[in-house]
Amino acid sequence: MVRIRKVLIVRGAFGEMYEPAWCRALNDLGIFCEIFDAHTYTPPGILGRVERRVLWGPGIRRLRKALIAKVADLRPDATLLYQGHYFDAQTVEALKALTFVTGYHNDDPFGSRAKLFRYRFLSSALRHYDAFHVYRPINEVDAQRLGIPRVGRLMPYYLPWLDYPRALNSDDLRKWGADVVFAGHVEHDIRVDCLAGAVRAGHKVRIHGEGKYWGRALPKEIYETLCPINLALGEDYRKALCASKIAAAFFSKWNRDVYTRRSFEIPACGAFLMAERTPEMREIFREGEEAEYFSSLEEFLEKVTFYLRNHAVRERVARKGLERVRESGHDIHSRMRQWCADVGAWMNTKI
Repeated sequence: MVRIRKVLIVRGAFGEMYEPAWCRALNDLGIFCEIFDAHTYTPPGILGRVERRVLWGPGIRRLRKALIAKVADLRPDATLLYQGHYFDAQTVEALKALTFVTGYHNDDPFGSRAKLFRYRFLSSALRHYDAFHVYRPINEVDAQRLGIPRVGRLMPYYLPWLDYPRALNSDDLRKWGADVVFAGHVEHDIRVDCLAGAVRAGHKVRIHGEGKYWGRALPKEIYETLCPINLALGEDYRKALCASKIAAAFFSKWNRDVYTRRSFEIPACGAFLMAERTPEMREIFREGEEAEYFSSLEEFLEKVTFYLRNHAVRERVARKGLERVRESGHDIHSRMRQWCADVGAWMNTKI
């Protein structure tokens, strides 16, 4: 197996939990890693936003040329195109003459959303990659069907420098505390009914997300009860988890998720995880011992009521969940070890 010594990550997402976290973890493991920020090659303001949306213009052409020059100068063992929607097949082929080209996408570029205008270059370029890591099981089948020669699954993770239990003061508990908390986007699925049902049952519920979209989805009286609904980011997000008795996790049907990043962040923060039941989640955390699951509105409300009344049981499950997420290697460093092992093995098959 080829040993990975130098990596270039091409940034295509927004958020410190993505490429910057990968780069930090790889450097922690003794692997030189540098980020090439694709976003900086388009102009500021509205012109840049238009170029990034339509993926066309002088900034996009400049970006592709600059990346090839960067790889030619740095000569990394592997170049990771994170999301990769800026790059066409011609660019990928040019990179392959200089480095091992692999990719990753935390959303679902293979399902119905793959028809989006945003994914047109990625969709046509995928079969030209040397390899690709996907986020969820169904994407392994999707990627193989597209003809990507080497495919692996890399699950989400928690960040040990951010996701850990916090001892909160009374002001934090008052500001962030809830019986049930959910942080995330809205979809017209079970999440709306569950959260509205918890409010109607008399529980204190907090939602952290984009308020204008939640306002359109929730019944008017429920939305007015929960207002204001705002994003909770960074330390605020972790405080919201640690201050709440139950942290709910709903899985995106748009992305065909069977777990999500919050599946690991919530227990890593020492919070009680109540997630939609999937076979994959039941393999990760033991049901009723390390996390709790539900498959319907009725089951969600029944279990919320039970765990709010049984503090000791809830605390025990949260504690066991924290132990499991740590012991089973669901942190970013463990995922990067897997990534290096996969890419090293794939590079060996290409030689």
